[in-house]
Amino acid sequence: MLPRKPVARRNPGRYLDRVEYAAVSAWLPAILADFAGTPAAGWDVRLIDFDPARPGDVVELIPDIDTWVIPTRPSAHRLLLRTADVTGKSFVNEKGLDGFADTPEDMAVEIASTLQDHVMDHLNTTWPEMVVNGRTVVLEPRLGPDGMPCWKHRLTDPIPFGHLRNRIT
Repeated sequence: MLPRKPVARRNPGRYLDRVEYAAVSAWLPAILADFAGTPAAGWDVRLIDFDPARPGDVVELIPDIDTWVIPTRPSAHRLLLRTADVTGKSFVNEKGLDGFADTPEDMAVEIASTLQDHVMDHLNTTWPEMVVNGRTVVLEPRLGPDGMPCWKHRLTDPIPFGHLRNRIT
C-alpha cells in the first residue's frame, strides 16, 4: 500500500532513519509496476539498507562495498539502489541514494529516474512517451502538486506512480 501523504523528514541532514527507509521501500512495487514491459522487468532491483558497522551483510551483493561507501557518520545507515540485469548479465549498478533527496517521496522519484535512465540506455531511445495534441512527449518522474511521486510533462496531468502502463503509448 502506498503512503497517502508525503512523509516529513524526521531528522534533517543527509541520512534517512529506519522509518523513512520503510517509507521509501513502500514505493518500490509501484515504481516497478510502471516499468512492466520494459527491459527493467527482467532486472533485479533492490533497495539495500546498508549499515556501515556491518559491511559483511551486503558484501555478497557488492563485493567492494568497503571501498566505496565511506560514511561520515559511522552509526548512520545508507540507502543503496542495486540494479542488475539478471537475464543478460550485461550490467550491475549500485547507487547511493542518500543526499539526493530529503523525503521518501523525493527518493522514490530518484529511484524511478535512475531506472528510467537505465531503460533509455538499454533501448537507445527515450522512454516513456505519450502523445499529447499530436505531439510525442517524454514523461519524467517528478513530485506532483500534492507532493506525491508521479510521471509528468508540462503538457500532461500528473500520472501517479503505479499507473503509468495504462496511460502510455
